[in-house]
Amino acid sequence: MSKKVIIYGYTTLGSKIANILSDKKYDILVVDFEQSALFQASKDGFKTFESTLLNDNDLIEIGIDKDVDALFCVSYSNKNNLFITLSARNLSKDLKIITISKTKAEANKLEIAGATKVLNPNELGAFRIYRYLSKPLMLRVLDDILFSRSDLNISEIYIEEDSLLKDIYLKDMTVHKDFNILLLGIMDLEISDKFIFNTKRINHKIDDGDVLVVVGKNEDLENFSNYINNK
Repeated sequence: MSKKVIIYGYTTLGSKIANILSDKKYDILVVDFEQSALFQASKDGFKTFESTLLNDNDLIEIGIDKDVDALFCVSYSNKNNLFITLSARNLSKDLKIITISKTKAEANKLEIAGATKVLNPNELGAFRIYRYLSKPLMLRVLDDILFSRSDLNISEIYIEEDSLLKDIYLKDMTVHKDFNILLLGIMDLEISDKFIFNTKRINHKIDDGDVLVVVGKNEDLENFSNYINNK
């Protein structure tokens, strides 16, 4: 039996999530209150449900309190995302709720409301991460993080001018292991936005302005970032 996923908001991000999870055989239901978004979702082959979901009856009708495995709140309305997160959590203690925020303050409110995971652009570029999803390794890692009770998170760590890692080659980097951190790869924004996977063993010299993409527990990620950037 396939897992049922609700995507609230057929936005640019919502459509990408829908297509990715559909390819992995999830049962997708797209919920939106805009006719144009619903038309596009239906055209893309997804089941749709027209609603703002601001009424508990609609949440119950789509099965939030019964057979839904995960809810993605990714609409353009921050208020709606917050309200629905709160209402859905009240209806189901075990539901996985993944939502987005633009600020730390919004992320804190969503976590208090009951979000399982908040994709915060201060910690990871949500749109950039979903571009990475075409890579099998990233897809497996994100699937484990988003659809499990894992306390792991993905983070982008910028290399500062006085970083301990400056001028070290990526293939020689080992300090992350002391912090129980998994290194996925690096981006050199001065050259391009192409992601360099650590598994490719490319001989890339780390420089200030580079961005490490790593996985770990929040505390370990913070300690690692402070350590390598001399904070």
